[in-house]
Amino acid sequence: MRQVKIAAAVAIIAGGIGGVGVAQTSAPQSPPPAQVPKTWADSVTFKGDIRYRYESINDDSKLDASGSTYTRQRDRIRARLGAEAKCNDNLKAGIEFSTGQSDPVSGNQSLGDGFGKKEFRLNMAYFDYNFLGDNPNEVHAIAGKMKNPFITMPDDLVWDGDLTPEGLALKSQFGRGFATFLANGGYMWIQERSDRDDLMLYAGQGALKLEFAPEVVLTLGVSYYGFQNMQGYDVVDWESKNNSYGNSTANGTVSGTTTNKAWACEFTPVVYFAQLDLWVAGKPLAVYAQELSNSDATSLDQGHLYGVSLGKAKNLRTWELGYNYAELEKDATVGMFTDSDRWGGGTDGKGHKVYGKYQLMKNLQAAVSYFFDEKKISDPAKKTDYDRLQIDLVANF
Repeated sequence: MRQVKIAAAVAIIAGGIGGVGVAQTSAPQSPPPAQVPKTWADSVTFKGDIRYRYESINDDSKLDASGSTYTRQRDRIRARLGAEAKCNDNLKAGIEFSTGQSDPVSGNQSLGDGFGKKEFRLNMAYFDYNFLGDNPNEVHAIAGKMKNPFITMPDDLVWDGDLTPEGLALKSQFGRGFATFLANGGYMWIQERSDRDDLMLYAGQGALKLEFAPEVVLTLGVSYYGFQNMQGYDVVDWESKNNSYGNSTANGTVSGTTTNKAWACEFTPVVYFAQLDLWVAGKPLAVYAQELSNSDATSLDQGHLYGVSLGKAKNLRTWELGYNYAELEKDATVGMFTDSDRWGGGTDGKGHKVYGKYQLMKNLQAAVSYFFDEKKISDPAKKTDYDRLQIDLVANF
């Protein structure tokens, strides 16, 4: 009898294993990993750079105490630190600090002032709202002190690369594939005046990017920069030295903090630009040009820029070589915002720039630039040579 019961039990167990008439039980599952709540650090990115520069300048318009030309040599540093936070899917906010004084087109600080502390100032503070979110098309409204919202060339006739304008801007991009349309606008405050009309900039820009092949892209565009309330108003000089940065001047008012120089004309430069990007022998090649005209000046109102670059110093042991020629007549555009290195800054100059860059290691780049220019070209009797050598070491983080 006992043997029969044992046999029956074995049969029931076997049937259960075979899945017939008996429910199977699964092994216990481990609970899903707990999600770590996001903190403010997950939405904020930091970035910055430090540049050390050796510079040699031969400016024949400046003489020493004995009346002879001389070579100025100096070492300079520039440091920038910024943070950008993603507030939500559409909104970002950013802030950046930079070495430098109130100069709008330079963050450089010269070494050799008795080990004195260097100045650190607010360089950017902005909101950036993208109306379309993750849509491939983009429409951004930007407010505050911001990175230049306009399309610029590798070297530009109107803007220095360090300039951070202030006010409101709109940036947009539509289309993909063969044709992409870009449109930008700006409503910028340059000088707030308590008793007279403010110095403003109203700007618009449109460009068409045509991709003929993955490695052949042509960008064509036009920019309009309408500077308002300049003619007859005292020049704006961050050093308060009556410097008009090459522009023509007339007699101004002399009272309080005003100067005795005023702009002689208004400025509404129109800039046509083009850039062709392609690959040659496995290297990126860019050819670019700008033509500028200021219709509010009666003469000396033209600007020209032509350049080429080969290679891209980005990854380890990559390099870049470039050349450009630029000419800005005296009243072509507002001198205080142009490239501060080319013939010493401002307008009323022309010349050549050659440069090379090499990526020494990740996030560390070496560069050499040489300018051989002429300044004060509007007056042949005052025209002088200007040569400038820059050797840079730049670390990004």
